[in-house]
Amino acid sequence: MIYLDNAATAIKREEILKDILENKEAFDGNPDSLHTKGREAKKILEDSRKKIAKSIGANPKNVIFTSGASEGNNTVINNFEGNEIITSAIEHDSILNTIDKNNAILLDANEDGIISLDDLKSKITDKTKLVVIMYVNNETGAIQPVKEIGAYLKDKDIRFHVDSVQAYGHIDIDVDEINCDSLSLSGHKIGGINGFGIFYMRENLKPFITGGEQEKDRRAGTSFVAGAYSMAKSYPKMLEEREQIINLKKHFIDHLENLNIDWQINGNPNICSSHVLNIYFPDYKSDFLLTYLDMNDICASAGSACRAGSILPSHVISNMYDENRAMHSIRFSFGYQNKKEEIDKVIEVLSNL
Repeated sequence: MIYLDNAATAIKREEILKDILENKEAFDGNPDSLHTKGREAKKILEDSRKKIAKSIGANPKNVIFTSGASEGNNTVINNFEGNEIITSAIEHDSILNTIDKNNAILLDANEDGIISLDDLKSKITDKTKLVVIMYVNNETGAIQPVKEIGAYLKDKDIRFHVDSVQAYGHIDIDVDEINCDSLSLSGHKIGGINGFGIFYMRENLKPFITGGEQEKDRRAGTSFVAGAYSMAKSYPKMLEEREQIINLKKHFIDHLENLNIDWQINGNPNICSSHVLNIYFPDYKSDFLLTYLDMNDICASAGSACRAGSILPSHVISNMYDENRAMHSIRFSFGYQNKKEEIDKVIEVLSNL
């Protein structure tokens, strides 16, 4: 099986899972319990918090553990309910399906998949209280001008939230350089266990999940110690694997020339993250291509998740180009486990269409 859907979720790192299982007793306790088991789990949790915080240039006290980036995104949006929010039309559904469309201004992307800082400036009003922009687009890999946006908003009474899920591990992140007020991440995108993420916030916001006093009363629920550990352990491995991922994408693009079918890359690969490649095949619909690839043991994706047995056209590609192009585009995303020989096989399979 050739897995090229790493932007959806990365292959879990066997050595980290093995490490957790071999030291299972250290993860058994509730980190908020006062006994020995609880203290053991608490130490792992807080050590992991320090490592993750360091990876984004943050103070550990500003890093809250969550179930994933969707929770962090929902947290910040719910804190600004009823206020004017500016975001982009190419954001993740956890943003677009959570905002109040009556109080939201959506920025369009150009054909490179990038939003314009000047467009953002022109849309800001006296009512604007929050700007939400993803660092790297999950479907095209397009890198957004978040540092420029953060610098512009720095001295304004407007909060800036950055969904950094697809950037983490692929691009260096520093919350002070971005000048963001909050930021969300998911551990499973870099090979950590599913169901764990972090929410960085410079100043406290109203909790999205209430109940207990975990996370210093900022997010209720028993902490997922193994999830925190797996994310903290995965990050340094991502740094070691960066060059490999860059070379895989370059190898794929270089060998696209060998295809005997028409194709075009969506967006500009020179200003995209190294792990995502979105391709338009004008003669083939996305659902056909995905089925064909799957029959050849190749995993890829297209647009939104499958709903009611049919693939919806990508709202991202539709915004950049049009719906027809979206219906004929698929995403390949690369991970640490992929090899150049696998890319060659994918090219061969596509050539046999």
